[in-house]
Amino acid sequence: MTPLPSIATQDRVIDAVLIISCAIVQAIALAVGAFATRDAFMALHSQQSLPMQTVAELGVAGLVAALCHLFARRRAEALGQSYAIALRRTLYSQIARLPKARHEERRVGALSLRFVGDLAAARLWFGRGLPDVLSAIVVLPGAMWILFSLNPTLAGTGLVPLGVALAIMCITAWHLEQRHRKLRKRRANIAISMIERIAIAPELDLMGRTNKELRALDEKGAALKGDAVSRRGRTAGLQTLLKVGTALSGLLMLWLAGQNGLAPATAAACMSVLAIVALPLQDLAASWDRYCAWRVAREKAQRLLDEPTVKRRSKPKSEPISVTLEGQVDGQPVSFSAGAGKITHLRGSYARLCARVIAGLDTHGAVDLRFGSQTRSPKISYIGDEHVGLQGSLRRSVTLGAPKRPTDGVIQQALAAFDLNEVLRAPDGLDQRLAENGRNLTAAQTLRLDLARAVLAQADVIIISSLRWAADPDRDMLLDTLRHLTRATVILAEPTNTCTATSY
Repeated sequence: MTPLPSIATQDRVIDAVLIISCAIVQAIALAVGAFATRDAFMALHSQQSLPMQTVAELGVAGLVAALCHLFARRRAEALGQSYAIALRRTLYSQIARLPKARHEERRVGALSLRFVGDLAAARLWFGRGLPDVLSAIVVLPGAMWILFSLNPTLAGTGLVPLGVALAIMCITAWHLEQRHRKLRKRRANIAISMIERIAIAPELDLMGRTNKELRALDEKGAALKGDAVSRRGRTAGLQTLLKVGTALSGLLMLWLAGQNGLAPATAAACMSVLAIVALPLQDLAASWDRYCAWRVAREKAQRLLDEPTVKRRSKPKSEPISVTLEGQVDGQPVSFSAGAGKITHLRGSYARLCARVIAGLDTHGAVDLRFGSQTRSPKISYIGDEHVGLQGSLRRSVTLGAPKRPTDGVIQQALAAFDLNEVLRAPDGLDQRLAENGRNLTAAQTLRLDLARAVLAQADVIIISSLRWAADPDRDMLLDTLRHLTRATVILAEPTNTCTATSY
């Protein structure tokens, strides 16, 4: 089980401390500003000129509070981005270590969504929600202390409506997580469907399905809109409840001030503090909304991180190495042995599955896999049905597995050896751009590119389990070239009705 990234890392703890420090300074500035406001209204009420000290206190308090708010927001964004980076790295590492069979079982869109919905929820909670909560923990008690310092009776009685509104909010806020869960499900369904359909949109259009797909998209969008409006309405309802409570508290304070004959300066100062109290409370309502979104995303992410993985640890041997596999696959006995530096045909109904087990793409199951006398994998190159390549230059694609990028001369020799001269003759040569997974090359060219990549990667074991290989009329020539360029153990997986292994 892989845990979610911890919030308690050095950089994130420093950011959290800075955010809390800013909140403390803001609380102090709030206190100075509140008492300065009282002094200012007292001077105005007595028709005296404002003391310069009072004016200075108000100005400095406002400036300090504004600068602290700016700095805290910057550190909050840094905190959110830092956690998103760690989560992105953790998710990709987990997905990369999943068995290949598990990848094929899952929808590509569902895995892709982890890097959109989950990261957005994490960034908003750790970048906005959590910092707002930390600030509120400091500012609210400070504001309460200031209110009671100005006038205990006014504060104690006047805050009752706001306290009632806050209690109602806490009682009714529980349903928001369910709204997020439902909204996320609809949003994910649309996103996954679009990710998978975009790649085949022209073919679907040829089938006459575009209008049908658009109608389905409109229906899903309308349902999503309804849930989104409902969720937003409930969040806004919580904030409105607090605004109503704040307004009632303000009216009650004014009424009490008039009934008890309190000085207008004291009432004005209390009203200004009450307005400041309302701000972090509004942020708390939004923070709860973000926390609910993160809770739902966290469950999904943790479910992915709990899946079993394959430990693909390789240690290059730089010499021919034998491969043996004994045991059972899907309840059927299997026995395979490839001599060091030999070319071995792996035949049988489970040949391709065994090839993936040897390569480390899938879990071993009930088999004993050894490389020489060890279980640790050497450097392996696996050539499957599809060419695996990142968008970029030909140079980059052919050297993806190389421990150190060879010189252009060595790369050109390897490509030419596998009859890729036509590709090399392109105007940009090794700098020419290849599409993702070599979509702008033929199947025969991508097969030869894979073989050249295996040679340049200095693989100890090369496994070929590809329909491209079976369909290539020049595979004997390619095999001779491969044997000439590398001493690696070569395994050719060929599905047949009988299980045999032939080496030469």
